[in-house]
Amino acid sequence: MQNKNVLNICLPDNFELFTDKVIERGWVGDTGKNRREIAGGISKMEAHILATIITQNNVKKSVETGVANGISTLAITQAIALNQGRHYGIDPVQFQEHQGVALTLLEQHQLLENFTLCHGPTHIEAPKLLDKNERFELVFIDGMHTFDYKFIDSFYGDLLLDVGGFLVFHDLLLPSVKKLFRFIKAQNKYRVILTPELQPSLYRKGRFTAAAFIKRKPYWYFWLNGFCNLLVLQKISNTEPPWNFFNNF
Repeated sequence: MQNKNVLNICLPDNFELFTDKVIERGWVGDTGKNRREIAGGISKMEAHILATIITQNNVKKSVETGVANGISTLAITQAIALNQGRHYGIDPVQFQEHQGVALTLLEQHQLLENFTLCHGPTHIEAPKLLDKNERFELVFIDGMHTFDYKFIDSFYGDLLLDVGGFLVFHDLLLPSVKKLFRFIKAQNKYRVILTPELQPSLYRKGRFTAAAFIKRKPYWYFWLNGFCNLLVLQKISNTEPPWNFFNNF
C-alpha cells in the first residue's frame, strides 16, 4: 500500500518536462534580446516533484511567488496545461530585473495561454485574487527569502489554498523557511509530504532528516542525508483557531 505521506515521482507516459533540456543547456531568453545564464532556480528533480503533484492530483489551478527566470513556472505550467488548467505567477520585477525571460520561455514552448502574470508583490496581488474569489490547489513559494516576505507569501497562500491542496516551499534550508515551517507546524493545519531522496530508505531518511530540520542542525547535516530542497505540505484543515490561540514555535 502506498504511503500517503510519501510522494513517489511518476509522470504520465510519454510526458517529458521541457525543463530537463532547458536546465541542461543552462540559459533562458532570446539571443540578442533577453538571453541570460540560469542562476538559481529549481533542479530537474524538483521540477519533476512539482509536475508529479500536479498530474497525480489533477491540479487545475496553481499560483507561485517569485517567477524570476521561469524554470519552475515552465514546469508547473506544462503540467497544468495537461489538465487544461491555468497557472498564476506573482512577481514584481519580472520586467525590471528579468527582462520578461519567463514569458519568453513560456512562449517558446507554446504555454503562454495557460499562464497569468500578476505583476506586483504578494501583499498587493494576492488580495486582488482573493477579491475575485480565486481558489488554488497548489501554491509554490519561491519569492523574497527574508522571513517577513516569506510569512506574507505563506499567509496569503493559505488563504488562497483549498483544503487538500499543496503548499510548497523552495529553499527549505534557509533560516527564514525553517523558522516559517516551525510556525506552520504549530498551527496544525498542514501535514508534511516526504519527497524522494537520492538514496534508498525514503521513509527512514525522511524521518531522520525532518527531525534534524526541526532541531536546527547545521546545513552540512542535511546535505549528507540527501535532503531535497523542497518542503511539501498538504492542507488538512481550514478551521480558524480561537481569537487568542497561540502555539510557541
